[in-house]
Amino acid sequence: MDIETQLLEIAVKEDSPSEAKKSISILYEHFRKFVYNVTYQHIGFTLQREELALTVTSEVFIKIWDSPLDWEYDKKKHSTQEDGFKAYLATIAHYKLMEELKKIKSVRETESTIIDDEDSEWKWFVSEEEFNQLDKELEEKRNLIDDCLAEFSGKKADIVRMYFLLYDDEKRMTKEKIILMEKTFETTWQNIRQIISRSKKKIESMLKDKL
Repeated sequence: MDIETQLLEIAVKEDSPSEAKKSISILYEHFRKFVYNVTYQHIGFTLQREELALTVTSEVFIKIWDSPLDWEYDKKKHSTQEDGFKAYLATIAHYKLMEELKKIKSVRETESTIIDDEDSEWKWFVSEEEFNQLDKELEEKRNLIDDCLAEFSGKKADIVRMYFLLYDDEKRMTKEKIILMEKTFETTWQNIRQIISRSKKKIESMLKDKL
């Protein structure tokens, strides 16, 4: 995967919104577990740890969506695009986590504080073998979903794709995500929910036939 090409597609989202959404979806599926794990292991308290890691993960990719050209591959610093982009994602995650921790300072002070120093490296704790297997499963899942979305009209497919991009494991949509979708598709959240509800049933039916 050429990461810089995907970022360029996102950068021209006003001209090609459909291609931009496909690109952010590809990057999200490929790197979301990395961002989640790298965030999770740097949270030094247990209360709402998973929820905080999910929130930071969403914020990282919203940042990529808003400012895709803030990163470029430097061959002198990293051997591959993926290594360089992971380092960049980890940096964003670090600062987004700091922002979130400030918001919940009163809660954090009741438990152990986060441990961090300038020499610590943000590394994913999942093994290379597990990563490859996960990557393969995510790719197969994404291809299957893309086959289903091809049956929808352009706008409906984009709405469904973006919804699942922003949707986290806690089964909730934040106010910021709802506003982002309303602005992107120039419609109300009520209309978006109706489209998602109908689309879910259709996708479930199609997946049963494909599996």
